[in-house]
Amino acid sequence: MRFLKATLLRPCWSILFTIILVVGISFPLSAQDKISITGQVSDAKSGMPLPGVNIQIQRSSLGTTSDLKGSFQLNDLAPGIYQLSFSMMGYAPYLAKGIAVVQGVPVELKIELKSNVLASPQVVVTSSRKAQDILESPFSVSAIGPREIQSKAIVKMIDILSYESGVSTIKGQLNIRGASGYSLGAGSRSLLLIDGIPMLGAAAGNVTWATVPTSEVDRVEIVKSGGSAMYGSSAMGGVVNIITRNAPPEPETRISTQLGVYSHPRVEQWKWRDSRGVLYNTELSHSRSFGDHAAWIRVQKRLDESFMGLSWEEALNISGKLKLNFGNAHSAALFVNILDDKYGLLSTWKSPADPFEAPVGSENDYNNGFKTIVNGHYNYVHSPKLAVKVRGSGYLNSWESFGVDTDYSNEIRYFGELQSSRTWSENFSSVIGLTAQQNGVEAQMFGEHESNSLAAYLLAQKKIAQVTFSLGGRWETYAVDGVSQDQVLSPQLALNWKPTAWMAMRVSTGKGFRVPTVAEMFTSARRSIFTVEPNPDLVSETSISREIGVTLLAGQVGFLDLIKFDMAIFHNKFNNLIEPVPDSIAVIHFQNISDARIQGMDVGLGFSLFDNLLDLKTAYTWLDPVETSTEGDIIDTLSYRYRHHWVNTLGLHYWNLDASLEYRYASKLESVELFQENVLTGQDERVPVHIWNAGLGTTFKDWRFLFRVENIFQYYYTQLERNMEEERLFTLTVERKL
Repeated sequence: MRFLKATLLRPCWSILFTIILVVGISFPLSAQDKISITGQVSDAKSGMPLPGVNIQIQRSSLGTTSDLKGSFQLNDLAPGIYQLSFSMMGYAPYLAKGIAVVQGVPVELKIELKSNVLASPQVVVTSSRKAQDILESPFSVSAIGPREIQSKAIVKMIDILSYESGVSTIKGQLNIRGASGYSLGAGSRSLLLIDGIPMLGAAAGNVTWATVPTSEVDRVEIVKSGGSAMYGSSAMGGVVNIITRNAPPEPETRISTQLGVYSHPRVEQWKWRDSRGVLYNTELSHSRSFGDHAAWIRVQKRLDESFMGLSWEEALNISGKLKLNFGNAHSAALFVNILDDKYGLLSTWKSPADPFEAPVGSENDYNNGFKTIVNGHYNYVHSPKLAVKVRGSGYLNSWESFGVDTDYSNEIRYFGELQSSRTWSENFSSVIGLTAQQNGVEAQMFGEHESNSLAAYLLAQKKIAQVTFSLGGRWETYAVDGVSQDQVLSPQLALNWKPTAWMAMRVSTGKGFRVPTVAEMFTSARRSIFTVEPNPDLVSETSISREIGVTLLAGQVGFLDLIKFDMAIFHNKFNNLIEPVPDSIAVIHFQNISDARIQGMDVGLGFSLFDNLLDLKTAYTWLDPVETSTEGDIIDTLSYRYRHHWVNTLGLHYWNLDASLEYRYASKLESVELFQENVLTGQDERVPVHIWNAGLGTTFKDWRFLFRVENIFQYYYTQLERNMEEERLFTLTVERKL
């Protein structure tokens, strides 16, 4: 513990450095006379005002939201021609073009938005690190709104990500275009952000999904092209940015309870307990505004007895957000999350005849963990052309395991960032930034280690006619225990052509990288029949990614209320890919395999019709993931990647009822690492995935009810060998606004 205390007490130079830089910056205010744009936003059908609508001036950093009466005001504008985008969850996006701002002439707008179930955010901030129309993004990006999350009664965010094209999960590990596979929870190649701040663990570089407050999410943005040029190591496969909501204008208290029960196994021999496993999830949240400021707090208590002996979980999660606004120029936010959780440690099943029971001797193996996350940012908008943002975070994670093989770990991570966004002209803008990160870990299985990184990044965008050129890059240096691990320059080039207001095409290429995590380099542990040994000689993995894609987004096309279509063809070449490789006696080492190539296509289609009576969302991904020699010859198929993945959601909305039917298909895993299939005996047989889910929900005044059935037909399959997946689950969610 001496190491952890010393790390906690030591000032984090990276965060202090960025704060000092910003505090020392002073910008003179322009003496030029400024003008305002005012207006009101309402529902096109009911005429009722819409509070909380996001209003953004295109190609600038200025924006605002509508108040309780649907009114908005944008101040301090110079004379010129502006385009304003209006977006709100559950409504089709709207773009107001050619708004002329002239000195002495007031500008007042009346905007009507049309309700739509499939409508997702039109403005995204992740792909280019600034607010941008999703059709103008130079890289593949998709967005998920809170209505989709609520419609599936999601408790852990990862459970909804696989409904997007190009995204799948393997035993809780996120896979964007097959980049990550499964690596025992260590070393994700898909970066998770909360409000733009990295949220990977300090030692394993993994994601703890329970720290994401799903009921308080404003939107989720998924960048499916490699993101290392903007976000560094661990983003070479893509980026998921979870943006938490701000409190609504009026005080709101919500209480929600989800009750669930698992079915008994449909094979009588597999029945391993008399009672059915149950699930309880209760949340209480309160939000309110005070003046121009707002805050919310959420408390969640979860108990999941699960359907397997060691996949149970107990958790208490407290999270909150404070948003401060000082006019149009200054704003700040603080996000805090505290997670106290306890969960079983499952390695493999007891036997093929007892697939839901824990191995003999491991029945009482469990982890007890405590995590604290503090994120914050300060944003200064000097003018429509210049904005500066400072981000900082601290992440403390400690856990202890009990049972046959006891262990412990204390981890801490600091992160700091300074970013400046500048619009030089109507057609040219840039984003420049500095980041610093410091990690420390003291653990029985890892040892005592420190790591740190320092990076600088730049993205410049130039628009010529209907084409936007994006050129960016990142330089990053990384050290472990004071020894330089690597220095990497990651350039990226992209082009976006938007010939119409509803269609855009894009092409991009870039270099990605990921440094090995402390867990991959130094883990020395034993769990059940598996042993992991350290490999401190690991080197960084790199990639070259290329893609070409097209996006269509339009509303009111004949009987269609909204249509969304996105398709991309991609080719990713990896060098020194890090994979967990077991030997003949099940001793696992993380190794740099020679080379790999993952190419494929993802397609997403969504549309609603007949005045939102029906909607359909479908997503298909095809992968060709192979290990190759240095000459490019195919050696083998990469493990834990689905070659075909297809998900569908059909919705029916009539009167006050919302019904849904979902189908998920994934082809048989062609390669795994631990237990290969025996074609003669059928042992460790792998099968394709066929899962059906259904839901029925309604709202009545301040009440919301949702009944769901997961895995209706009790289809059995494994992802990680000898680990059964997804028993049938019935849930009822009841929510009340007080």
